[in-house]
Amino acid sequence: MFGCEAGIRFPAVKLLDLAAHEAMLEASTNPFAQVVLAHLKARQTHGNPAGRHAWKVRLVRNLYERGFRPKDVRELFRLIDWLMELPPPLQDVFWQELNRVQEEKRMPYVTSIERVGHRMGLREGIESLLRVRFGDEGLKLMPEIHAIHEEETLRAILKALETAATLDEVRCLWSPQTS
Repeated sequence: MFGCEAGIRFPAVKLLDLAAHEAMLEASTNPFAQVVLAHLKARQTHGNPAGRHAWKVRLVRNLYERGFRPKDVRELFRLIDWLMELPPPLQDVFWQELNRVQEEKRMPYVTSIERVGHRMGLREGIESLLRVRFGDEGLKLMPEIHAIHEEETLRAILKALETAATLDEVRCLWSPQTS
């Protein structure tokens, strides 16, 4: 207005040009450097699942070692996980390695929303097994099971349903007074 202008000027950077600075990116405490490195390694390991897996583990370990806050690690991890998708067999191996890293660093990745998702998945598995093993009578336990919030208990119920002969045998896992 009246010949005035407002603007921002910034230099453009082509991410591929930063490939020559891989060591600098990896050593950086700048979160964006970690994202750039993940992007470069995702491109570099296209069609090489083993190489991508190795880099994904290295990048995630690097997040913990750079001193990022737990919240930042989770957010950066989500982006890296999206950029560096692995085939299912390597996903399983990756999650095992991630669990080891989290135990070493005492920094769990799983958010509260994801824990809710895990519980929902366990309950779905329990409901399916109750239906298959005990029919409608088994499904009557679901209101009680929905009240259980401990993942360990839900996992124990799911495991017990593989061999349980009676519903009381299953119920005693969370309500010992019924046995």
